[in-house]
Amino acid sequence: MVGDRGQEEFEEIRILGLEVPEDVVEPGRSVFDEEDSVSEELPHWTEEPATIASDDDPWSEIAQTPKWSDEALIEHESQQHVGDLDGETAAIFFDEEPSDSDPFSGEFNPPIFPPDNTEEIKTEKTTPVFQPAAQSNTTGQSVPSRNMSTALITGLALGAVFLGVCAAGATVTLIFSTALLVFAGSEFFLTARRAGYQPATLLGMAAIAALNIGAYWRFESAIPLILALTVTFTLLWYLTGVDRNMPIANTSITLFGVAYIGLLGCFIGLMLNDKNGIGMLLAAVLITVGYDTGGLLVGRLIGRTPLSSVSPNKTMEGLLGGMAISFLTGVIVVGQITPFGQDPGDLGTAFVLGLVGALAAPLGDLSESMLKRDLGIKDMGSVLPGHGGFLDRFDALLFVLPATYFTARLLNLFTA
Repeated sequence: MVGDRGQEEFEEIRILGLEVPEDVVEPGRSVFDEEDSVSEELPHWTEEPATIASDDDPWSEIAQTPKWSDEALIEHESQQHVGDLDGETAAIFFDEEPSDSDPFSGEFNPPIFPPDNTEEIKTEKTTPVFQPAAQSNTTGQSVPSRNMSTALITGLALGAVFLGVCAAGATVTLIFSTALLVFAGSEFFLTARRAGYQPATLLGMAAIAALNIGAYWRFESAIPLILALTVTFTLLWYLTGVDRNMPIANTSITLFGVAYIGLLGCFIGLMLNDKNGIGMLLAAVLITVGYDTGGLLVGRLIGRTPLSSVSPNKTMEGLLGGMAISFLTGVIVVGQITPFGQDPGDLGTAFVLGLVGALAAPLGDLSESMLKRDLGIKDMGSVLPGHGGFLDRFDALLFVLPATYFTARLLNLFTA
């Protein structure tokens, strides 16, 4: 500041932004290009638009009044389903509803995986518990699965032992047959344990032995009593905590083993109770042997047609051949054995027994094959070389025994 107190001089201060621009921008003129201008002013925001956009432009609907969804444009994104699916998977959720006349007429399309992930998805292959020892070749003929020489030697040895036991009398035959039934029961229960069940093995084996001995000692009246006690003690077995896992399944497998082997096998004791019981038992065994032998030989020679999926090694020709040999054995051989070969029996009774036995034997054979396939094993045991276990060898006999017994009862062949 210079000068006296009455006159003061100030230094000029320039404030930026207050200067008048050299080029005043008029409304509608671009600040970048003098020639870039509109011919007329923009309308006020409250006024109607000067021009209407083309209907082809979906955005033109924004300036108009709201419309219901059925009046809006199809291609508008708001009309799509939330979470809309593309491709074939959309048909699962947005398919047409089936007609009321047939509620199951709608076609269901299962979900599919995206093409990019198809190769990454691998299906786990389960390994079967066993592989069948024999498979059909290209001609359809069943390939033998056993050592025939070993099987023949084992069969002859069993036959010789059985004939010797029968010659020793009914008591020895009862003891021998009871031991075989108990051993067959142990094979079944052991196989069931390997399959994941927990049967009451000791109780089941005791019940099997009691059924055969009780049938011989007290005849038919002993069977319901022993079965009732078996059911009671089997339930107590799991109730008292001997084994509490899966009581229904384990009780069922125990009682099934007792009924399958013990109940069907106790007809040996029922037949041995009669003085002609040895002849009846021998007739049942011969019919069973005829079926097994005939089925094996005919199946090997001319077997072409598979019989059933439960027994892939058997053929229809083998089945018919086994039934034919079984029938002939009943008529020709059993017709010479008391009580079927003499008064009160005759050739007609042998004919009936041969027919019944020929029908019962394959049922027993196929039933055991079904059980083995369900348990995932090929043989119940291996104690008999070339045959498997005792239950594998006597599966058909378990069905022939009651067939023989009731045929003899029907024909009045019992002495008492």
